[in-house]
Amino acid sequence: MAATLDELERRLAALEVEVARLRERFELPPGGQPENAWEEMARRSRESQPALTTAWKKMLQDLGIPEVEPVGAEKLQEMMLAEGIRPEDNILSSEIIKMRERSRQ
Repeated sequence: MAATLDELERRLAALEVEVARLRERFELPPGGQPENAWEEMARRSRESQPALTTAWKKMLQDLGIPEVEPVGAEKLQEMMLAEGIRPEDNILSSEIIKMRERSRQ
């Protein structure tokens, strides 16, 4: 389908507006250096971390997921062996494969 000149002009104008909007959004403040922009992002990230942590803990609590201390990979393997899970059974991989096969049906 061939575009008319009016259609192309309208699309070009919309594109120019969008590019100008993006430039405005990502433009550094006058005299700002890229390092300052990274420093500002890092500062905002540090400031928002407590609220993020609080929201994360609340979500876990709402879902009934208990807060536990993480264990390392070796300790986890020991715990799995103690529960009778044998690595050679590949139980996790097998279940993932079964789930994929069921979802394709």
